[in-house]
Amino acid sequence: MLYAYLYRVRRAALKRPWKFILALFFLGIFGIMLAYPTLMSMPNSDGSVSDSFVPRNIEVVTGGMYLIILVLFNFMFYTALKNGVIGFSTADVIYHMAGPFTPRFNLIIAASGTLQICLMFTFLISTQTAIIYGAIGVSSIDLICILLGAFVSAVIGYFFGALFCAFYADDEVKKNRVMTSGIVLDVIAVGGFAASLLASGASISDLGVKGVVTQFGKSWFIKAFPGGGWVALIYDGVINNSAFLSVAGVVLTLLSVIALVFVYSRLSLDYYDEAIAYAQKAHDMAEAKRAGIDADNAAMTRRAKVGKEKLGRGEGSSAITAIHFLMNKRGSKFFFVNPLSVMYRGITGIYLAFMSQSDSNDNPYSLIFSGFMMMIILNAVLYAGGKTVTEFTKHYVYMIPDTASHKLMACLKADIPEMAFDSVLCGALMYFLCGLELPAAAAFGLMMIVFDLLCEMAALLIMRLLPALGRQLLMMVRYLGVLFVAGLASVPMIAVLFVTRSFVLGILSGAAAGAVLLLILLPVASVVVDRAEM
Repeated sequence: MLYAYLYRVRRAALKRPWKFILALFFLGIFGIMLAYPTLMSMPNSDGSVSDSFVPRNIEVVTGGMYLIILVLFNFMFYTALKNGVIGFSTADVIYHMAGPFTPRFNLIIAASGTLQICLMFTFLISTQTAIIYGAIGVSSIDLICILLGAFVSAVIGYFFGALFCAFYADDEVKKNRVMTSGIVLDVIAVGGFAASLLASGASISDLGVKGVVTQFGKSWFIKAFPGGGWVALIYDGVINNSAFLSVAGVVLTLLSVIALVFVYSRLSLDYYDEAIAYAQKAHDMAEAKRAGIDADNAAMTRRAKVGKEKLGRGEGSSAITAIHFLMNKRGSKFFFVNPLSVMYRGITGIYLAFMSQSDSNDNPYSLIFSGFMMMIILNAVLYAGGKTVTEFTKHYVYMIPDTASHKLMACLKADIPEMAFDSVLCGALMYFLCGLELPAAAAFGLMMIVFDLLCEMAALLIMRLLPALGRQLLMMVRYLGVLFVAGLASVPMIAVLFVTRSFVLGILSGAAAGAVLLLILLPVASVVVDRAEM
């Protein structure tokens, strides 16, 4: 069975060998970014230490490792529990389910696409190495071990979740009981950590974000968390010179893997009806998946219950505007609020609070630059994989009697209100957490609207012009392409800021440069979309 699957993968790779070269290019970027902390910590030729050297905080590294690994474990477990038997395309249904493959083997193969999210996660983490190093002085070995631990933990979490999903494929009540049990376990772990933190008498305001992360890594409620905590124990013991923790982590992780293999080999799985039923839905999303739109913000409302919302008036391309407003309304109750953007702003707020306590932020520009980069990086995911970019992969768009350029403008018309609201949140974060004055914070919010539109146009062009890259490579190319365009627009901002020392003028010049690039990309995108429809 495995030979037949590998033969299929090999034949597909031989058709496009240049994709292999591109994959090696991204692996090279991955390796260079992981080596960044080592390069920064190397002494100068005269034996002195560089000003860019950041001391390594072992306690914060340990706590951050537990946080990352446990979050990814839970994400993969619940993803597999909800979608473990729907990861099949129509080609999988024809090839695997009609072939001489067992249900267990097919369930494992279905995980390959989802597990690639873990590989993308490691790549995105590696692109933030400089920022992470500036915050806590993490080493290259720390990064490698954290990413490996996160991947192992994600694999364990996914296959346990997929197993329950397949075993209870026709019993939603029992599947919900498993989910409830997992949530209870999360509550016990986090609640136990919070209770122990309060019992110690420590003030959260005094501890700060770094202190809370440190205590998170010290909590036995977190260390004992099944799967994720056990995997993290291994490197916890290494980094803190505790053989007991490492041995316990290895033993518990091996036992969980053995239990997983044993249960997979013993249980009788019957989930084909559900897999075939969902294969049609997978077929409808095939274009978006090949484009790598994993962060499609419409996914947050895909399972939303339809209430008494009214679509409102709309015909022709204006119907696209109306339905985009409806997507936001279902997710957040407000047509101008994208729920995913609110979550990303929360992540940005936590990140800025953490960075504000970093010893490397004596320079007043450092925290502002870190906040700007974090917002651009997250919005590169949010709007480069959002409703506008995915709209032209859907079948109904071709039934609307209007030109593709008008449909594109209708999409942008729907995006402006949510981008404006998001820009208010961005400006508020820069004002309250980064110390920008009110005029500069307002200018920053305006610039974020321009940069969000740039993210969309760059992603749309890359998606429509390079579909042959395939899902994962296109995601990486799109991500780097969006960052390149944003970086190009940032050059005038940095130059003006350096010359004038005025945040307002620097930010406004960045917004102006972004607007010029947008005026260049927008008509090009309209033409590309028109050609794509033909």
